[in-house]
Amino acid sequence: MKVILITFILSSIFMNDNSIKNSNKNNCEPTNDQTITLPGVFDHKPIAECEGDIYYKSFENLDGWELRNTEARELFENPSFSSSYVKIKNNILNLSAGLNSISNYDCVDEYGSQVKLQNKKFSPVNGYTYNIIMKPTDKPGIVSAFFVHLIDENTNNPNVCNNNNEIDIEVVKYGLEAHPSLRGKLFAYFTSWQRAIKPWGYKGNSCSADPNAWDQRRRESHGIELNERFIKEFHKYSFTWTKTEIKFYIDDTFVVEHTKIVPQKECPLNINSWASQGWLGYSKNKVFEGITKIKIVSVSSTGIK
Repeated sequence: MKVILITFILSSIFMNDNSIKNSNKNNCEPTNDQTITLPGVFDHKPIAECEGDIYYKSFENLDGWELRNTEARELFENPSFSSSYVKIKNNILNLSAGLNSISNYDCVDEYGSQVKLQNKKFSPVNGYTYNIIMKPTDKPGIVSAFFVHLIDENTNNPNVCNNNNEIDIEVVKYGLEAHPSLRGKLFAYFTSWQRAIKPWGYKGNSCSADPNAWDQRRRESHGIELNERFIKEFHKYSFTWTKTEIKFYIDDTFVVEHTKIVPQKECPLNINSWASQGWLGYSKNKVFEGITKIKIVSVSSTGIK
């Protein structure tokens, strides 16, 4: 009887240990997914106002917001970020981004700007809806983004499983050097992340990204083409974040839901604009700058009906 009991206990320990290992392995398993492109071209009458009982900000000033200052390739993006590219004009937040030059070593000198809401983090437990009234830039090659984001573990260690807690709404226009099927088109992307590995320093070149690092991601991503009016007008972009799902909206119209990759950590709220030649295919032969404009940011305890 004792032998049976000991065998049972050891088997249980072994099984539990294996289940933990398997669980960790599953948590680290890259999704390697492609972005799913939703059908059609989204067109909607603009909604240029929003309410927020949890938080509301119109940009007469930058009170309560922290400006980002980082060197190039300090995190995942190639560009440097500087507070000098953040301005307020006529109660509108202006975030500039662009290209300065390309070096002889093919090191792309891009820049961007970012603001983060200070002293407040948000969690899926809240079940809040996050809104921005935004007019993305019309310049190809620039990302205009509204997102929650927290990096809470090492991004250089491939054995770290869930180091990136991020939910993005990004609006981009593709340049003439992008894939022929995308050239000149405007897209909104909705992405949720749980893992990311820092790619820079490939083969000893600080300007080069390891292509294998991108394949280690855990993410869920959808995109939809937008009518050109979205770079001429202010529109409302929103997401509702709960413990089990993320629902994305444009102008209070439901677009897509994520249930596979749903970050669970408390995260700060951010807005940024940055250039990305590698992704969006702008011409490297001409210096340029574009401005993303933000009218209102709000957080609401009531969802979008």
